Formats: sequence, structure tokens, C-alpha cells
Amino acid sequence: MTAPLRDRTRAILRAELADAVLAVFLERGYSEVTVEEAARQAGVSRATFFRYFRSKEDVVVAAVEGDRVDYAAPVLALPADSPLTGWGLIRAAVEPVIDVATRAPDAYRARLRLIGSEFALKARLRERRAEGAESLAAALVTRGTEPLTARVLAAAGLAAVDVAWEEWAASEDADFRETVDAAFARLDRSGRPPQARTG
Repeated sequence: MTAPLRDRTRAILRAELADAVLAVFLERGYSEVTVEEAARQAGVSRATFFRYFRSKEDVVVAAVEGDRVDYAAPVLALPADSPLTGWGLIRAAVEPVIDVATRAPDAYRARLRLIGSEFALKARLRERRAEGAESLAAALVTRGTEPLTARVLAAAGLAAVDVAWEEWAASEDADFRETVDAAFARLDRSGRPPQARTG
């Protein structure tokens, strides 16, 4: 098996294990289930669990964000002559996350509600978000954004996504894309959509 194929296979198995363990947490309660119990219910050993995840928290975050959300990739993939700057770049960066969430809204709401109910899960998601903001800021710098501005934009933009997630998860029928756009509109003091921002 080649390395790329092995990596893809591992990613698939990791995602399947995350979904299986998450189902146990959702059914029985996150704090009520040990790693050993979750692994057994998912049909794997404790050792197998720890080959894929460092902790219970990582399972839930992986089920929401995948193995790793690369917020920088959409920005780096934009053509050199893209008119997007500022909030428009941040909005482009979070589009893949929006796409994933809107494909299975009920499942994502359940996962986000679980995270919102547990301090340890919220803390782990914040750690991941900080890592994402750092890589996103670096991508903004490559497109000419001043470093401090890039850090502020990335941190504020991903914080807005977190707020949008919380608002959306608390609702029953809100559209996630619209919720994110509403959050970004509040970041843009001019009141124009972030995509139209030119500086």
C-alpha cells in the first residue's frame, strides 16, 4: 500500500471510529461513558482507540471538524487577481466548513449541542480554533495583509463562526450559511456584505 493510500485509509477509519464513538456519547451522555466503554461499544479495543485519538475530547472535535480543518487552504487557492480582501478572505476561508455542516444539519446540530454542554469539549475546540486562526493569519499575510491585521481578522472571523455555530445549534430550522453571513455582516461596520469589502 502506498503512503498516500495508507493515509487516506487511516483518515477514513478515523472518521468512521469518530462517528461510532460519538453515537455512544450522544446516546448515553459524554461524561457517563469512559474511553473503554466507548471503544467497546464501537467495536474496537482501547489500544485501537488511542492509535487514532489522544482523548475523548478529540473524538468529538474530529466528528465536527474532521481530522483537521485547513482554513488557510481556500485563501491560498484563490487566484492572484482575486478581488477579495479583509473579511471577504475570511469568509472564503470558512466556506468549506459551512458546506460540510449544511450537508447534514441535524447531525451537526447534535454534535455542536454536545460540545456546548461540556466544558472540556469547548476548551478542546477553542484550542483547535486557535491553531486554525494561526494558519489562516499566515495565509492572509501571503496575500499582502499586514501581520497584525491578519491575526486580528483571523481570530475575529473564526470567533464569529463559533458564535454562528452556537446560534445555529440552538435553533431548529435556521440556515447555517445565513447565520454565518449575519455574523460576518456585524463584523463589517459599514454594513455591506463581507464579500463586497475592498479593504
